[in-house]
Amino acid sequence: MTEFVGLRTRLKPGMEEAYEKAHAEIWPELLAAQREVGITRWLIFRAGLELFHAVECEDFERATAALAQHPVDQRWQEEMAQYVVAADDHLGAATERLHLVYAG
Repeated sequence: MTEFVGLRTRLKPGMEEAYEKAHAEIWPELLAAQREVGITRWLIFRAGLELFHAVECEDFERATAALAQHPVDQRWQEEMAQYVVAADDHLGAATERLHLVYAG
């Protein structure tokens, strides 16, 4: 069964252009790693400094746990850390899971 997940993160001021450039040149091996763990689509929308992620996958918790162990995703997250506001534990982006209201 397909799962749809919404997430919100925030860019550091002045990082908008660099963040978009990095995603315009997404690593093919990162996309392959996402597909391996069951993520079929990951969309990111930006409004000012706010980033809204829409993820389509089989099992989000399982997929993100597997990605966290994948060397390609670890390198990607290290690269992205310069652009996004860190969580209080400084172990990654401050990410908020959004409540799904409607899926039609």
